[in-house]
Amino acid sequence: MTDQAPRIGIIGAGAMGSSLAAITSRFAPTVMVCRNPERAAQIFAHGVRCTGALEANAEPIIVRNAAELADVGGVKYLFIAVKTTAIKQVCEELAPLRESIKQQGGGEVKLISYQNGIDPGRSIMQLLDTKHVMRMVLRYGAMIRDATGTVEIIMHDPPHFIGCLDSSLRPNCDFLAENFTKVGFGTKYTEAIEHAVWGKAIINAAINPVCALVNADIGSVFDSPARALVVRMLDEGLAVARAEGIDLGDGFRERAFELASMSTHHLPSMVDDIQQGRPSEVGQLNRQIVDRAKALGVSTPTHETIDALIETFDWQIYHQSG
Repeated sequence: MTDQAPRIGIIGAGAMGSSLAAITSRFAPTVMVCRNPERAAQIFAHGVRCTGALEANAEPIIVRNAAELADVGGVKYLFIAVKTTAIKQVCEELAPLRESIKQQGGGEVKLISYQNGIDPGRSIMQLLDTKHVMRMVLRYGAMIRDATGTVEIIMHDPPHFIGCLDSSLRPNCDFLAENFTKVGFGTKYTEAIEHAVWGKAIINAAINPVCALVNADIGSVFDSPARALVVRMLDEGLAVARAEGIDLGDGFRERAFELASMSTHHLPSMVDDIQQGRPSEVGQLNRQIVDRAKALGVSTPTHETIDALIETFDWQIYHQSG
């Protein structure tokens, strides 16, 4: 890799951001923004290590904040791999920096949303007033497992998808898809990125909050009476998608079950958020489905109930924090 290679930046050093860095480091110089000193110390000491369904190791450059991306030569592609609850804060930090952190000769920094949910890509576009945002939809699960910060990849079921709403970004999508695939992270460009976004969001909204409420992994939920809740939420999510004009085809529920069967021991990050007293991502999952359902006249009683219960945890966190 040379100085002219398209340098990649990643904001977020959790399980998803770290695993991403281990992958992108195979084909491009990679810089991670890591605000947490303890996590930064882990990466300095051990690098980024992924085990399980996907093996990868890397030693990316670590900086403390987005402003320091300029100090290491800037970036061409910048992945936003934080929780959806942090998107607003990240975009406020990025807004005055986008000119200073671009890689020399690389034109405007191209942004990639690396989150779950329906609207994070559009939220980034709105907050930063740009159309130059790509979206990835991912088919793997990851957790940081031990004191050294090793990331365990619970399930890896490519292809992953990348797409954009601005057709001028197609060459950038193709570049990333091709290089991800070359290093074993099979990725395809799709014009129907909204279909992929909705499909993943419906599955996450049906499974993650139920796991959080009963404090169990995916396999335990599917083996328990709570499975009925998951089934009802899948069906409600599909009804909202159809009303939105998103046809996910026949057999979607069966494909969701198949994906879940690959992740039986996976504990969704929402479970950890609730356990650790952090705000959940229910706003980017169930609440957005509920809001669209109300606007479209679709009934989603199970989503409304589950959303209210998870939001109660968030309400408690808000009041406890003062």
